[in-house]
Amino acid sequence: MFMDEFLREVYVAIFAKWMQLQDHGDIKVMQDKVGENNALNFDAAGAKGQVVFHQDNAIIEFSITNKKNQNIEFYLHFQMQTLKHAVGIYYEFMDIMHHVDDHKTVRVLLSCSSGLTTSFFAQELNKGVQTLNLDYEFSAVAYNELADTGMDYDMILLAPQIGYQLARVRSIFHRIPVLTLPSAIFAKYDVGSTIDLIKETLTQGKPEKKEEALPTLSIDYDKKILAIGILKNYRHTHIHYRVYQNAEVLLNGERIHDQLDLRDLNDIIDYVLLEHPDIHYVGIAAPGIIHYGFMTNETEGFNYTDVAGYLKNKHPELGFSLDNDVNAVAAGLNVLQDDCDSVSFYFLPRGHNRGGAGTIFHDRVIKGYMNIAGEMQYLPLAYSDQPTQLARYEEGAKEVVAKNLVALIATIGPQLLTYYCSNVPSVDELVEEMEKYIPKKYIPPVRKIENLKEFILFGEMIMCINRIRDCKENM
Repeated sequence: MFMDEFLREVYVAIFAKWMQLQDHGDIKVMQDKVGENNALNFDAAGAKGQVVFHQDNAIIEFSITNKKNQNIEFYLHFQMQTLKHAVGIYYEFMDIMHHVDDHKTVRVLLSCSSGLTTSFFAQELNKGVQTLNLDYEFSAVAYNELADTGMDYDMILLAPQIGYQLARVRSIFHRIPVLTLPSAIFAKYDVGSTIDLIKETLTQGKPEKKEEALPTLSIDYDKKILAIGILKNYRHTHIHYRVYQNAEVLLNGERIHDQLDLRDLNDIIDYVLLEHPDIHYVGIAAPGIIHYGFMTNETEGFNYTDVAGYLKNKHPELGFSLDNDVNAVAAGLNVLQDDCDSVSFYFLPRGHNRGGAGTIFHDRVIKGYMNIAGEMQYLPLAYSDQPTQLARYEEGAKEVVAKNLVALIATIGPQLLTYYCSNVPSVDELVEEMEKYIPKKYIPPVRKIENLKEFILFGEMIMCINRIRDCKENM
């Protein structure tokens, strides 16, 4: 049941005043304006936050930006429903503001072939920033250890002798600035010029990653569908959402949290309904084992949780479906293929050791008994070391991905193999690894997927349309 508009505006005003009256400790809070909307700015040692109160629709927008690297640490917007819900989001917001403050030191990782010369330079840099009283910390590793340790740093600097690996390293760490130190700076161990280079790069912020655009398709389905795709990286949970009509994107958005909560999904639906009240179906693609609207993902705290039922109870007028994330990506890939009737997608996220796979055969998702198909963690594969260790490094991750792709070839034999793993940037090297375990003639075309967001949202929209049409045919 929707809150009365007058009461909603009153609650927003009360909530804004309540926030100002809280004890924020060392965090400065200042009133501001964003256009015609009132706002509160929060300034901490390591982060800046903002809360915007939109007057026209009672939307409250929270955001936190990391000062040292300009990363978005937290972002969401929701329409006021209850004060209890809003207060809960405020406490999450403040917790992250303090958490970012705890990690204000800029951490820079240097790397060369063996790590020896960069280790010496890192020592000189640490002496320099200590003298200058700067919050910087420098470390160094050999190149073969870079994939494992690099994600814990705010910037990566490559020695000139491995500068030819710049594109490869940027492919692995696309969310972190990666530079090659100029030879003139590295040869002299020029501390001052290195610090200036770091400051200039961090001030500019990270470059926008070029997104992989999907071909324009005409899909004859004129009702609006809300597709939600949940992608987890090593730090945050990114909840992407889009409204589609005839495959055209009408609304596009994202929320960033530390962990997934069902209330986040409900907030997105409430928000989207303000702009598009005529939506009639919602599809959600999420990591984990999905079975008839129930989700099992123990790392996220879901143990056969009735996700679809929870949302249906909140919005009985809408249709809901819940799908596995890799199945949605595979569905999106499948629609774009004209010359094959089967495609498999393998996903090995950073921080995971086995990953999961989705397969489409003759336009149908292979789910298997209890929807267990594609849960590669249960394959009794033999590895040279524990997969947990292997997946941390380029060579090890290549072995894990190659053996799982070969398993898909041997059991399903798809006409196209696709994958996403940031620690395996080269398709050619991956195929060479696969040839150790299976004759080359049996390996189909292999393609690396760069933009998961596009495929998971597009694929979930396709799965929703197929499900709706199947229901109509069976009526």
